[in-house]
Amino acid sequence: MTLRPIHYISLTLLTLLLLAALAQYQRAALNLTETQIIETYVARYLDTHPQAKLTDCRAQPTQTKTTRMVVICGPEPFDAARHYEYHVGPLGGLIAQNGPADWATKSPVAPRDAA
Repeated sequence: MTLRPIHYISLTLLTLLLLAALAQYQRAALNLTETQIIETYVARYLDTHPQAKLTDCRAQPTQTKTTRMVVICGPEPFDAARHYEYHVGPLGGLIAQNGPADWATKSPVAPRDAA
């Protein structure tokens, strides 16, 4: 089987389309600030916990490519019944949410009272 000019044109167009999608992804990642991401998940926490305070939340960067940061919310001292973590992807999307029901099988990223 030999490749015809139409095959080369199709392959070139597909490559250009993939490069354009990658450029758009990088642009979107650069335009979204960490502050905007943190504010989004703090608002989510405050909406579901009326007694909570803004100062109950903080963020911690991660070393993985799939997770941009973890937004950690909960009162001090550490209370497993009210500790939540929002694992956020590169574009600000929620990858995983861990809460009181998860601490029996998972470990919190960074409890505030950790030594």
